[in-house]
Amino acid sequence: MPFGLVNAPYFFSKLMAQVLGNCDTFAVPYLVDIAIYSENWEDHLKHVDEVLKRLGNAQLTSKTSKCKFEQNHTKYLDHIVGGVRSLAEAKIKAVMDFPTPKTKTQIRAFLEFTGNYAHYVQNFSLIAAPLTQSLKGKIKKEGVNWTQDCNREFTELKNRLTEIPVLRAPDYNREFIVQTDASDLGIGVVLSQRNDKGEEHPVLFLSKKFTDAQKKYSTTEKECVAII
Repeated sequence: MPFGLVNAPYFFSKLMAQVLGNCDTFAVPYLVDIAIYSENWEDHLKHVDEVLKRLGNAQLTSKTSKCKFEQNHTKYLDHIVGGVRSLAEAKIKAVMDFPTPKTKTQIRAFLEFTGNYAHYVQNFSLIAAPLTQSLKGKIKKEGVNWTQDCNREFTELKNRLTEIPVLRAPDYNREFIVQTDASDLGIGVVLSQRNDKGEEHPVLFLSKKFTDAQKKYSTTEKECVAII
């Protein structure tokens, strides 16, 4: 890492992208973290060997105490990944301990924090609608009218995220199932797949609140927006 530069992380990321060029099918770098993933053990040995060789050729080193090998699941960027995806326990605790917002700034902080994990929560944007609605107004840091709806949905979002929601990793050799729905507030989408037993498991949740113009659409038009 070139210390002293304002954009040092950018240059380091660019370096890692060059070192691991053409390895994007089995290695994902993010600054000083590299996740190496494979479908079977034989391939994994080859992938790990290739990454270590490239680091050596670039005269870079890995600290053994910070490396983990032979992992079925691992923590990566605050997520537990490996066949399934879920939130790291530290992030779940942070959600549980988040205080009730009293200002618009605090509401924005909560929405930005939980929004990073929106794909774990079905209809996230619709649940958060009362909170986003309370942000309307010209003064950014003014106090808010914390209604019962705001408090209920604030608690609901925390509960949804602290239930340790689990998503299955997508299998691109299987058929995807897309389910869409629309309400007066917005749209919700569930992307899922079936396993060998025919059981359906979610891969991703998406949601979006309607704009004022979209709220005037007919029911059919709202359903079409969800499909698109």
